[in-house]
Amino acid sequence: MATVTKEQWVEKGLETLRNQGYAELSIVKLAKSLSVTRGSFYYHFSSLNELVDEMIASWEEVIVTQGFAKTFTNNQDPASEFNNLIDYVTHLSDRLDLVFRQWAPSNEHVRAHMERLDRERLGRLTELFQRLAKDEHKGKILAQLAFNAYIGNLHTYPASNAQQQYQAAQDMLEVINGYLSPSS
Repeated sequence: MATVTKEQWVEKGLETLRNQGYAELSIVKLAKSLSVTRGSFYYHFSSLNELVDEMIASWEEVIVTQGFAKTFTNNQDPASEFNNLIDYVTHLSDRLDLVFRQWAPSNEHVRAHMERLDRERLGRLTELFQRLAKDEHKGKILAQLAFNAYIGNLHTYPASNAQQQYQAAQDMLEVINGYLSPSS
């Protein structure tokens, strides 16, 4: 029987979520797909929730932590950072974000992670929009609108492709710039 690492369990769990959804995530099904026993799972994890913690941490590192690091590169130019964010988000695979969101209402453990992540992402967006707007209140409103638009886009069918998402984000930026420009 093969030896499977903790990271392989995490990757198989994420792959299962991405391709089949959260209803297919179980210790037995993962062990079978990895051709190992459940004992291998319990060697690395004490529970399915512990695996979920590791899966979300892995996804968060790549999508959230590295994503913000790639986009928030110039504190002096929030418009440039916003464009970086648009470019990053529109070329991002959102499938896991959608699956975690679909799972959260029925799983308190996942919901707690998503609430924390949403607060963190909205906080980072708020900080960016406040710098862009040069106004704390307007920045907070714009960040909430942009975040809600992103989340809403995850739930839109048919799903938008990268170019459609990019164009919608550019249109939103134009509206934001018009909102922020002093009236003539």
